[in-house]
Amino acid sequence: MAIKPSYETYRYTTEICKANSQSIVECRLSGSEIASVLAVYAQASVTESSCVNGEIKYSGKLVVTVVYEDNERRICRAERGAEFSHKAVNPVVTPSNFASVFFSTDNVSWRREGSGLYISVVVGAECIVYASVATEYLSGGENLVVKKETVPVLKVVSCSASTQADDEFETDYVGDILMRSETVCVTKTQVEGGQVCVWGEILLNLCALKDDLSLCSYERIIPFHAVVPCTEADPTNFAWARASVKDVQLSASTDEDKGKTKIEVETDLRIDVAVYQKDGIEAVCDAYSTDSETECIRQKLTGEYIEKTLRFTERIGGACALSESVDYSDSLLCALLPKAEAEIKKGENGYEAEGVATATLIVRNGDGNAKSIALSLPFLFPVPMEDCERAEVEGVVCGLSVRQKKEGEAVADATLKLTVKIYQKTDGEYLSEIKETGAREQNESAISVYLPKAGDDLWTTAKRLGRTPEDLEKSNPELKFPLKGKERIFVYRQKS
Repeated sequence: MAIKPSYETYRYTTEICKANSQSIVECRLSGSEIASVLAVYAQASVTESSCVNGEIKYSGKLVVTVVYEDNERRICRAERGAEFSHKAVNPVVTPSNFASVFFSTDNVSWRREGSGLYISVVVGAECIVYASVATEYLSGGENLVVKKETVPVLKVVSCSASTQADDEFETDYVGDILMRSETVCVTKTQVEGGQVCVWGEILLNLCALKDDLSLCSYERIIPFHAVVPCTEADPTNFAWARASVKDVQLSASTDEDKGKTKIEVETDLRIDVAVYQKDGIEAVCDAYSTDSETECIRQKLTGEYIEKTLRFTERIGGACALSESVDYSDSLLCALLPKAEAEIKKGENGYEAEGVATATLIVRNGDGNAKSIALSLPFLFPVPMEDCERAEVEGVVCGLSVRQKKEGEAVADATLKLTVKIYQKTDGEYLSEIKETGAREQNESAISVYLPKAGDDLWTTAKRLGRTPEDLEKSNPELKFPLKGKERIFVYRQKS
């Protein structure tokens, strides 16, 4: 008898792929008055993104702030902006998809050409692509023996919102703010009915010029909270979130009598959220026919969701590596652009956080010239974590201080804040199609004996014999599964 399979379709939205790309963006400054570049901060923000066949197209704006020493040894600042566009390639992308794009800025360099100073920045783009997909699976059919299982399905809903984080604080009197940098970290997410609550911190680092024309730096941790509407959100869901800076407005007012400066900060943030919803479909995971030979086509469903977020704070310190040596004639002015790169590794004694804290150290040498030195401080310490599929870590460096311990060497101390996101995977397999390839060869004997393998279960044994599990149990009621391999299974056939 011919088989007549039945199929069903399950539609949902999920993440289908990721794509990464890099582009070099340049800004030009008039270099005639720039004697030496001391520090450069580059920030890129997304203005637009779209999906086409095989590509994610995006555009953005790059803002570069440069602190430099001029020909008269005065420390000054300049700021330039540039618009750019680029693309990331992935063949599965179609115009019906949607992509979230996140920028990073690395490998900042500069060069002189004629009277101009060219700042080059490598802008990295991470693109996460979402799509509405349809999964067709075998649900049953005539003349088929089927085995069903619940196959996990991970639905992902992407949404975003904007929020603002404001702060106000007092410092000693400063003449000008030369540079600011921000590191944004999401510390907690909570899914509620119809919305996702997001908490995080902004580490603001300021480089200021004092009234005596010396440099100093200030840090400020600014907390933020955002509510992102999401109609599909449910308290049983999990959520991933990322915050990025769209714009920062600084204003400063001075009280010369008190020798104080009040700084006001307004930060515009974009919050991107992915809500993970675990579901399942009752699909056929194996099937056969007692009359026909069949060919099964299998498909896998895999996914990954963020299960929880952990926070660790560690004091790090010790000898640091410098791109250029220092001596006692050098004055250490300030440390700018602190950041951390870290990863979680599992060793013999459990999980460890390993990485390096970096910064730009501004120094004035014995001749009175200012210069910048790249600083790096490695770290390694244990973190109490349970086994997980994957861990993603973000680090923030606070309170970095540097001093000379002896001639030619420097030591540094800092507080490191790590946010570790714990991921778990879902996977399952189902039959997407079954084909009839011919008639099953029949044994003409009235009785035959089958010698099973150790560990065989009822389904495996029945499938090998071309019987239904019910028929096999009925004709061999003494069998206990899984089999030990010493049993003898008798198959009785009615002679026509």
